[in-house]
Amino acid sequence: MMPIVGSRDVRSRLRSPTADRGSGVSGGFAVVTLCTGNVHRSALAAALLRQWAGWYLSRDLAEAVSVASAGFAAPVGTPMDDRVLAIVRALGADGSAHRAAQVEDQILADADLVLVATRRHLGKVLDRAPSAVRKTFTIREAGRIAEGFDAAPPASPHDLRRVVQRIADLRAGAASEADDDIIDPHGLGEAAYLQMVQEEVSALARLAGPLFGMPRADMDAYLAASDNPSALLRSTGD
Repeated sequence: MMPIVGSRDVRSRLRSPTADRGSGVSGGFAVVTLCTGNVHRSALAAALLRQWAGWYLSRDLAEAVSVASAGFAAPVGTPMDDRVLAIVRALGADGSAHRAAQVEDQILADADLVLVATRRHLGKVLDRAPSAVRKTFTIREAGRIAEGFDAAPPASPHDLRRVVQRIADLRAGAASEADDDIIDPHGLGEAAYLQMVQEEVSALARLAGPLFGMPRADMDAYLAASDNPSALLRSTGD
């Protein structure tokens, strides 16, 4: 199946011949995505962010970025939901190796950016790790704030952390949104999966602009895909 988004060789198109030569990247940058079961929302987010880091960052910096996901009530070891896996593939990524994991305090402590599916999950993170307040956001909140500023393409883990700091700085001035939650499609029908894509993929793409240097043309392609999620599900049928 040819993916609707991300089917071209973005890595070779974006990188100059010297982009991966001895960039001197030191340290690392850890992203953690969280939801309840870790088979739908956080699994989708991790698969896309991991793919985008590999596409848009220099090779050295991409290797310094880790993306993990977990759930607060995860069926540990369970693969990604079949429909979510199909959506991930239609968006140009791969989630076949995903297995659900339970949230542990250490991954929260080690993370540079924590993205959660709902405000309830945000509260759970801060109950366990109050000091994580400036690095923990709902996915939709982070995307909404990130959309409002430009950033030079990151060249180091420090640059990535500066984007997170800027999002945290702008949080106080951002309007409070009652719809920061992403729907959990577990046990629901196709309409819930479509809603999840609309709510989640657009926010992630807007975040990936300043965080990973996703070009505007590619962001627009993901925004268009999220506006018409039924096309993603149709593309998965054989």
